Amino acid sequence: MNQIFNTISDDPIKCSSEIPDWTYRKVKEVLETDGTGFSPKGQNQKCDLSNEDRKFLLDLIENKKIKAVYEYGSRLSVASNEDKKKLANWEGSQIFTFSEPVFFRDSSMALFFQYRFCGSRCGEGRWSVYFKDSGEWNECLILLSMVS
Repeated sequence: MNQIFNTISDDPIKCSSEIPDWTYRKVKEVLETDGTGFSPKGQNQKCDLSNEDRKFLLDLIENKKIKAVYEYGSRLSVASNEDKKKLANWEGSQIFTFSEPVFFRDSSMALFFQYRFCGSRCGEGRWSVYFKDSGEWNECLILLSMVS
């Protein structure tokens, strides 16, 4: 999160308090389809998802147990309906959605969702898996990437 914050702004970042339902449906399809939809970041064997990992993540996705983060000190603020209306009319800036990191495999891996909505036909985001290596979290697998 800090890396994201450092590249956006010093002002509070407008955020959504919910992960969009359609993103849950899309990543569920990827997890259910063996061997497709994954985009590895580099050659890291440790990031290969086992069937057990997939089942764990699929349960979380199917039951929408992953929650959005919209309180993070003074860095985040929930986007109001007025913010959303302005953005839909290209008068606002952007609204972000971040998930709680979901730790698995003895807390050495984490699933994270991030999305940036910048207007009625503008958005980008991804469901990614991160691996902890020598105390650093590195993105190693993109389950689903979205651009509009």
